[in-house]
Amino acid sequence: MKKLLKILLPPFVGFAVYFTVIRYSSFYFSLRIDEMGEGNLLAFMAYYRYLLPLLFTVSVLTQLLIIIPIWRNVMNKGTTGKIWAAVALILVCLLFAAGMSYAIWDKPDGVHHLFMLFSFMTAVQLVYWVINLVILRLLN
Repeated sequence: MKKLLKILLPPFVGFAVYFTVIRYSSFYFSLRIDEMGEGNLLAFMAYYRYLLPLLFTVSVLTQLLIIIPIWRNVMNKGTTGKIWAAVALILVCLLFAAGMSYAIWDKPDGVHHLFMLFSFMTAVQLVYWVINLVILRLLN
């Protein structure tokens, strides 16, 4: 039962937090499925809203196949290993945030818009992983 909780609970709580934030944002009722390819923040929110079941399934599979084995490995290491794992997680989040931000960035909007997208994407990922890891820690 504890293994199942470690697999399902962290992604569920993380997605529940994001669903609540998006659901109660002022844009929720104006998000349309045809906006998903426009390459802006509202398109990202529409993508999240309409593909939530698929994204949750992917997060559960990621939790099962990648995160839990890494979690077990890191928990057996000392303080230095845990610090390096945290640094690696932050770097991966920064790398993915940079890629996603660049993919949805409109060049005419300027570099400031790219920086804002990058900051938002980084925050989304880091908050998700903090929630995930805190719940895993509480379940240990």
